[in-house]
Amino acid sequence: MRILITGATRGLGLATARSLARRGADVVVSGRDPAAVTRVAEEIGGTPVVLDLARPEHVREVAADLPPLDAVVANAGVQFSGPTPTFTAEGVEETLAINVLGHVVLLDALMAGPLPPSLVVLLGSGTHVPGLTPIIPDPVEDLDLGALARGEVAGASGPQRYSTSKLHTTALTGAYARAYPATHWTCYDPGLMPDTGLARSRPAWQQGALRVLGAPLVALAPFAVSADRSGATLASLVLNPSGPSGGVLDYRRGFGDRSARAADPAYQDGLLAAARALLAAPAVGNRSTG
Repeated sequence: MRILITGATRGLGLATARSLARRGADVVVSGRDPAAVTRVAEEIGGTPVVLDLARPEHVREVAADLPPLDAVVANAGVQFSGPTPTFTAEGVEETLAINVLGHVVLLDALMAGPLPPSLVVLLGSGTHVPGLTPIIPDPVEDLDLGALARGEVAGASGPQRYSTSKLHTTALTGAYARAYPATHWTCYDPGLMPDTGLARSRPAWQQGALRVLGAPLVALAPFAVSADRSGATLASLVLNPSGPSGGVLDYRRGFGDRSARAADPAYQDGLLAAARALLAAPAVGNRSTG
């Protein structure tokens, strides 16, 4: 079974790649750091592919050269703690560009190919449910992706941009499941993983606190989990899919949380259409960054 994992060089992606490789899968290790991609691929006996999700044209070029895939784990993601948005070379806010738009480009390209994957897992998070995670602002629920891309909406909160991106990935799972019923689509909520690099943009004292408190948190808090354990659960989900296509699965308890907005078919389809429209705009979809 050949499985592409985005963001496979650290955190949950790396843990999942290792777990799948131990179980005999042919893992396509992708990421944007060539040295890291090569190192991990050599470690697990996988295939290295440099893939920068922030560059739509690059993603399309890479997708066209990929071998046939049985499954895709759309894992790569970023979270910025600061209030000031950062932008890609094409002028798109990075959280939206990498967590959402890059995967839409990749999945659209693969689904349009001669041999689409039979299974796709996108990474969600309970942070997209309003009020569920008190320390994370509620996501932006409207469909004006252009305003998000320009940093005009959620421009003062990195965590809100993150929770919004997780609303998007959760909703897109449902849209894709209806659009491509021959493929099994799942949104996986991996839980809070203190030992991943997702908090690397946070202040040094917060990163230090996570390093110190991470192990006790995983041991004592029901909502926390190690990357290795969540990755093993994700690997099992890839090899043995469960639940209805388009559904949300939580690492602990099977079916996971999904907000009313994320569960709304009209919103799901509208979001996929809005993402594609934004990517088709000259400044986003057609200008190469070199």
